[in-house]
Amino acid sequence: MSAYRLVAHSDWSGARTGAARKRQVAIARRHGREWVLAAPEPVGDPAALTRRLAAEAGRGAALLALDVPIGLPRAFAAAHLAGHAGFAAWLASLEAAAPFLVPAKTLEEVSPARPFFPAGPVRGQGLKQRFLDRLGLDAEGLLRACDLPGRTANGGRIARACGIFWTLGGNQVGKAAASAWAELLKPARSAIGLRLWPFEGTLASLAAPGAVVAAEAYPAEGYARLGLSLPSAKRTQGWRRAQAGPIRAWAARHGVALEPALENLVADGFGPSPEGEDPFDATVGALAAIAVASGSDPEGVPDDPAIRLWEGWMLGRVDRPG
Repeated sequence: MSAYRLVAHSDWSGARTGAARKRQVAIARRHGREWVLAAPEPVGDPAALTRRLAAEAGRGAALLALDVPIGLPRAFAAAHLAGHAGFAAWLASLEAAAPFLVPAKTLEEVSPARPFFPAGPVRGQGLKQRFLDRLGLDAEGLLRACDLPGRTANGGRIARACGIFWTLGGNQVGKAAASAWAELLKPARSAIGLRLWPFEGTLASLAAPGAVVAAEAYPAEGYARLGLSLPSAKRTQGWRRAQAGPIRAWAARHGVALEPALENLVADGFGPSPEGEDPFDATVGALAAIAVASGSDPEGVPDDPAIRLWEGWMLGRVDRPG
């Protein structure tokens, strides 16, 4: 039986406007061998969420999967963080007033000590190359192994991710990373001893009474493992509604019951708004995380010291080169 009593997944947003609305969390609670998944709700205060998970976990542990990068590229770490023992230790040592997690407003402010850029809309010829020059790395040097192209379990293509420090454009991940590390990961490390997978161990080794374990997750991998169609139109209610059957079937096979409010949301396609994609992703992410926490699916971490020390991995992603 799983040592985890709670499994939660948050669809995190680092957007400057609407972040509170877009940040959704779905929480599943284990009762014996069965899991009961509740309807997604707003994350609210991140500190309150992690304290709540720790309290509810009781004699078990809680897994918090986050749709946000957790880790630093090995090339960046080798060039600029050689004196640190790894990502977890580095994050713990980062002073609250340090500018590292505050996106720079101008290129002149960008440095290895303040790598996230830009804080707002900017324009300029060769902007991205000049940004890379400020960090002393090329574009490949700002990617982690799990950011590279690959294939999902159902053959879907995982595109190459955007470099972790870049915060401009539709596929950027920098805003979410900077905000999640500053607002959730770092404070919770101090307040409740938040544990970081896979940097500090396997899920089994990190589970302890009242422990909360944070892990990076990738919803598209969850779609594949749940047998959903490729998410080409997940912002439409019709596409989300069409996934109700596969979601119910997967949940039934894996001993997961959907609370009535969630069952209604699933049947309805999470409402007509395009923003229904946020609670949808939180739900799918929670189901995929349950499969890993219960041992049905592997954690998927490659045997690579740099991944376990600095870069991290996406929970449950099995390395399938693209």
